[in-house]
Parts: sequence; C-alpha cells; structure tokens
Amino acid sequence: MGPPPGPPGYGPPPTQQGGPRCVQGHLIPQGGSFCMEGGHPLAQDPFGPPMYAPPPPPPPPGPMVGGPPPPPPAPLMAPPPAPPQADAPKADPQNRRALAGFLVSYQDDEFGKFWPLWQGKNSIGRADTGQRVDIEVAHGTTSTHHAAIECDPQRFVLSDLGSTNGTFHNEEAIGFQGKRELRDGDKIRFGGYSVMVVNVVSRT
Repeated sequence: MGPPPGPPGYGPPPTQQGGPRCVQGHLIPQGGSFCMEGGHPLAQDPFGPPMYAPPPPPPPPGPMVGGPPPPPPAPLMAPPPAPPQADAPKADPQNRRALAGFLVSYQDDEFGKFWPLWQGKNSIGRADTGQRVDIEVAHGTTSTHHAAIECDPQRFVLSDLGSTNGTFHNEEAIGFQGKRELRDGDKIRFGGYSVMVVNVVSRT
C-alpha cells in the first residue's frame, strides 16, 4: 500500500495546461514567479511580451522606404485617328460662279476687249442704259436686252432675246428669239458688233 494521503491543503500543485512559463519552458503556477521543476524565473521581457508568447503578425507589405518608386501608371491609349474623308465642295462666300469662257473683240480696240462667261446664264445688252446685264456692249446697234449665252460643262447655247437688229452666229441670223449651240472659236454678232467665243471648259 502506498503512503497515506497527506493532510488537506498539501501536495503537488495541480497540473496546468497553459499559462506563463519559465526561461526553460516549464509551467509556472498561477500567481507565482518561478517554476516548480527547477525554480527558474518567469520568462518575461520587462519591455515586451513573454518570450514564449506567439509572435505578432507581420505588418502588411508596403513600399520600402528609400526603395525604387512604384512604376508609373500605364498611359491612356489615344483613340485611332478617323479615316480621311473626301473633300466636300467648298461654298464661295462671295457667291461667285465658275468661269466657263470669254467673249473677245478687236472691233473697236486694236489691243482687244474681253468679257468673262460664267457657268449659268450670261445676259448681253447695250451699255449705259441703266439696265443690269452681265456683258455690256457699247455699240448703238445692240439692244438693251439683246441676247444671252447659257453655259454649262457640256455646251454653250446662244439665245436671241427679241433684239431689234438681230443676233448672228458665224454671220448667219439665228432668228427672232432663236437659239444656236456655240463651239470654241465661233463668231457672234450682236446687231453690228462682233465678238469671238472662247470656251475654256472644252480646252481643259
């Protein structure tokens, strides 16, 4: 038989599963400062947690002080250039018409006179009458509204506007309010005043 049990209040301390430990890793009774196995002191850092306490979690990663700077953000990609478009026809701010040809005369000026013919209708009449016409002819046989020449990219057409002394194409009368198609180099006579047709459209 074993030794009789001692009096109450004596005997080995209860076994601890956790708590503070000494410098050798032995458990220290609650409220004590030394272990029961060898009297080793409490393993306690006066300026920090116990030696056997679990280490604190590492700080989150961040940029190193004095290290290389973080890479710059990727540049924004510019949108691709729009495909070139066909040039739209430009409007003339002065409402001018395209040049189609000329009327040229040497009848009363040895150095020559000329009048531009524009795309569309060109009216012809006597000068200094106060009536607006595109081509003014200073000759007494020319009526105030004598004739007109219609110009387009394909052809020129001469029209008599009811003139008093007639309109002639290559010395042939076209008749009262008659019409005649013109070609480059043709001769026209308004009453008694002669001109020559220059068609620049046909020459381009």
